[in-house]
Amino acid sequence: MVQYKPRIVISRCLNIEPVRYNGGIINDEFSKKLLDYVEYIAVCPEVDIGMPVPRPTVLLYKKGDQIRMVEPNSMKDYTDEMLNFSETFLKSLGEVDGFLLKAKSPSCGVKDTKLYQENLKGLINARSSGLFAQRAMEYYPYLPIEDEGRLNDYWIRRDFLTKIFSHARFRYLKNNYKDISDLLKFHQEHKYLLMLYDPHTLKQMGNLLANWKKHGLEETMRRYANLFHKALSKKSDINKHSNVLQHIYGHLSEKISDSEKRHLLKMLDKLRKGKLQLETLLEYIKGFIYRFNDKYLQSQTYLNPFPEELI
Repeated sequence: MVQYKPRIVISRCLNIEPVRYNGGIINDEFSKKLLDYVEYIAVCPEVDIGMPVPRPTVLLYKKGDQIRMVEPNSMKDYTDEMLNFSETFLKSLGEVDGFLLKAKSPSCGVKDTKLYQENLKGLINARSSGLFAQRAMEYYPYLPIEDEGRLNDYWIRRDFLTKIFSHARFRYLKNNYKDISDLLKFHQEHKYLLMLYDPHTLKQMGNLLANWKKHGLEETMRRYANLFHKALSKKSDINKHSNVLQHIYGHLSEKISDSEKRHLLKMLDKLRKGKLQLETLLEYIKGFIYRFNDKYLQSQTYLNPFPEELI
């Protein structure tokens, strides 16, 4: 299966340039590996608004309903500059497939940046996202936006990879499709992956494609894009994976022996209880796909959503 390169925005300090506040660089193994598989746009919002390297620490504090960015020693306020930069940068980006940003940063942190009280003397009992990350989430509400710290979690990392590569495949389709058969083929290949995230929206997409002549090809593609983005804005979990795997089991059940059925159902139960890794079960299922040369399952991106080296 062809893997199109995702186009992602990545914090410049993640294995790219030593632009951290202390003049350092983050050596993160996963981010480093990912760079070989994506087309990336590097950003350091703090440097890009003119702050030096190294530079004094800035922090976020809450003032009324606003979150502001300030350098506590000089009390220089960078909020407006950061928001203006974020707006200009995001407007100029065009189509991207996701963001990988720096954890805990006052500009780039995703849900884990410290938030101070207005007098700067104590923390609020809540975390925030950095100002740039907040604007990115508002501008691209359907895209995966994560930081390298959160990607230490297997399920968050797997979702992030699945989504950036899925968005890349759809972006390629949208820019290169010739007729309805291209969209129908894409939809068939992504059936189980879309079922994982949003079965209800998957049904809407099927109805849209069944009636595509009523809307015309261009309008159908526009509506399909909205539904695709809506589906992939949802999260997966172990129960959703179990549901998809039950459907795959149903597809295979007439081909495999009774003992293989029992073993596969036992593995599914172990997966739900957290006693078996998802990758192990997927590899077991792929064995049946190759044995029976099942073209339909071979085409399903759910089983190979991203290069396996990345997991």
